[in-house]
Amino acid sequence: MKNIDEQAISWLIKEKEGLSQIEKEQLEYWLEENPSHKKSYDTNKLLRQRFSNLSNSTKEKLLEKANKGAKKTKFIERTKKFTIAASIFLCISFGADYYFVPVYSQNFVSAQQLQNTLTLPDNSKIVLDVHSNLNINYYKGSRNVDFIDGRAVFYVAKDKERPFIIKTKDAKIEVVGTAFEVSNFDDNLSVTVKEGTVRVSFDRKVTYLNQGDKIFVDKNKELKFAKTELENIASWEKGFLVFDKTSLKDSLKEFSRYEDINIEYDNSKVAQIPITGKFSTNDFDKFLLALPKIYSITVDKNQNSLKFSKK
Repeated sequence: MKNIDEQAISWLIKEKEGLSQIEKEQLEYWLEENPSHKKSYDTNKLLRQRFSNLSNSTKEKLLEKANKGAKKTKFIERTKKFTIAASIFLCISFGADYYFVPVYSQNFVSAQQLQNTLTLPDNSKIVLDVHSNLNINYYKGSRNVDFIDGRAVFYVAKDKERPFIIKTKDAKIEVVGTAFEVSNFDDNLSVTVKEGTVRVSFDRKVTYLNQGDKIFVDKNKELKFAKTELENIASWEKGFLVFDKTSLKDSLKEFSRYEDINIEYDNSKVAQIPITGKFSTNDFDKFLLALPKIYSITVDKNQNSLKFSKK
């Protein structure tokens, strides 16, 4: 008779292949039958996800070790197929779970008006913009970042045995060693490469970006590509915002990351007026003074509330 872990692995295998309606109901019943069932199921599912993030060479080493140990068991014979799920169970059974336990774990949150430069154990660096939040977990076989919200520049130290993987809600970004910017807020995602090559997985599609390439995914899941001048990539890192025919609405949204302001527009046409220029993140007042002189815009200010109208 299978033990609980073996039952959980079997369900994961079946689930990957596709469950019938009856099997879905049986799985639901099994999970609710005993708290230890759901715990084993969730644990093995998480380990499977971590296993998929390991480098190919590490996977091969683990599977070789698992196969040697499996000769002493009948687990493979009792499973429908020897899949990744079964492999993970065997890897853990024979002492390879070290690859799935973080050797370094940290959460970083930056507040308004405060950027953070983080130096990681492998000498990789992350420059975290204001209002940003991410979790970092380093494993034996991979370096993982859960990018919850915000914007950051990553300077990744090369390590062919441990890919550097960033996960957002909708995408997966993977590199070995390079420098690039990731913006992830308001359900919009963009990745811009300063140097090297970045692999981006989105909606079951894989894209490779090189120096100066930018990929943008909006809240409607529409994907766009562009080229960017290198000096303009992550200009906020040096304290500047660069706008190139950027709408007034988007320009002010950038400033609102650094300023506590409430914004109102007289109409939608005003919000779409294109703005071009380079401005300091600390000189919002100068930006407001420049608008009426350069563009046909009137700014009415009442403390931290601003209303923009057409002249």
